[in-house]
Amino acid sequence: MTKTKIIYYIFPFHIDMLEKTIFQLKRASNYSKLNQYLSIEVVLNMSDKNIDWSKCSIPKQYFIDKFRYIEKYCDFFDNVNFEINNELLGSGAQHRRTYDTNNGEYNIIALDPDIEFPIEIFYILENIIPTIEKNFSTYMITPQITKWWDSSWDVISNKKYINSSLKFDEINPFELNSCDVEQINLIQNYNHKFAGGWFNFFSSELTKLMKLPESIGLFYHQDLFFQESFKILNTKGHDIPQFIIENCIVSEDRKYYHKNEFLHSLYLPYQKNRPHMGSSNEVYLKVIEELNKLKNG
Repeated sequence: MTKTKIIYYIFPFHIDMLEKTIFQLKRASNYSKLNQYLSIEVVLNMSDKNIDWSKCSIPKQYFIDKFRYIEKYCDFFDNVNFEINNELLGSGAQHRRTYDTNNGEYNIIALDPDIEFPIEIFYILENIIPTIEKNFSTYMITPQITKWWDSSWDVISNKKYINSSLKFDEINPFELNSCDVEQINLIQNYNHKFAGGWFNFFSSELTKLMKLPESIGLFYHQDLFFQESFKILNTKGHDIPQFIIENCIVSEDRKYYHKNEFLHSLYLPYQKNRPHMGSSNEVYLKVIEELNKLKNG
């Protein structure tokens, strides 16, 4: 694999999840050659605009100290950037900066704090990417997921979970930590479907085409914008397939983290008027507007 960067954004209440992610990536390094190509950029936002620190029983310094402590475990990366940035008020701001400043120097992996993933994932990527790049330069790779809200997600869902009676927020994400690398298959898909930081891999050539408009803001629907923009670009002479890794499964931790949110709910309350830059529906309308510009441009 060539140079690849993980982008990862957290608020203070994600600090333990960051630690868990780094330890899982460190375990993954035993099955791959991460230190030859992989870098990570972690942004911690401590802004008073997001967290009401006057109501917090844990001081800011605790999170700063732990952030720097976790950074010391990252010696298996080729390059590490742990950044405390109070101006980037949401993950969308970090992603926008990344796509604006990357001119195809590296592949990008978008990863959220609440994602569980198998330790074999980089071993798998290292083995499938050379095959993909024999025919494609602008492409993305998506692991499978368990199941999600409705059947529109079935295209990237694993059959075992589609047929399960469990609801998506009842699935134990820690059952996913093993992966049979002998059962891996690639599914080529042009009806792109993905969400957020679910370990989505964007090739360096594809990132040249990825710009996140300011109007979309800090949260919500970034994934929808890119998902639909790839479809539009494919009608304009580009060839951007999505490769889905069958039997390599990731999952949001809905069963434990999202039902409890220990630090956030008890010790780190949001500000009442934190800067979302519009409601989800307002941002959705902005996305449609921006996609129409791309389609008609």
